[in-house]
Amino acid sequence: MAQDRELLGYVARHGMVTPAQLAAHFSIPPVSMRDQLRSLEDAGLLCCDDVLVGWPEVVRATRSGARLAGCDLAPASLDLARIRHSLALVDLSEQLLGAHPGSAWTTERELRRDRMRAARAGNGWEMRRRVPDGLLRLDDGTRVAVELDLTPKRSARLELLAGAYAVDRDVDTVWWYLPTEAASSRMRGLVAERGLEHLIEPRTRRVEPPLD
Repeated sequence: MAQDRELLGYVARHGMVTPAQLAAHFSIPPVSMRDQLRSLEDAGLLCCDDVLVGWPEVVRATRSGARLAGCDLAPASLDLARIRHSLALVDLSEQLLGAHPGSAWTTERELRRDRMRAARAGNGWEMRRRVPDGLLRLDDGTRVAVELDLTPKRSARLELLAGAYAVDRDVDTVWWYLPTEAASSRMRGLVAERGLEHLIEPRTRRVEPPLD
């Protein structure tokens, strides 16, 4: 039961994951993981959806599943436009945590929840801040905002987002992952123009569609 709650919490925090990602995170054989997922789905704690031909199932926590895990996050909607990005973020978060022992990852869903709470408590600034795709807190306390772009953005949009981080005192650095070296080079130019080399580090990361 403890492992079930941990699994449900992991799914609820990320919003949507694949069985393969869960098997890798919890070091469970894929066949055993699928059996566990079916059991949790039958209990009404998870949803396992076939979304696109050739893609793996997408696993989401139900409201009951999130509640059992002690995770106060609403169930993720099955947003087809965001599935690839959401699953790619799970992979990126796992790689960053593995590369930086002692670090911790806060998902975008958790960041939005926390900022909504702060806004309701009277801190209006929280709702105007940029919410990154994830926040990596390194072992030394450094707060790294992580952005993952799967397709190139227009320069004006990138400049607007970079400016938002320039005034955010709760972020120490930004690791900005872009899909091509050309996009990374363009971002480096924008960062240099604004004098933000100390804050924003463009990186190149090509994301392939997940395989079933």
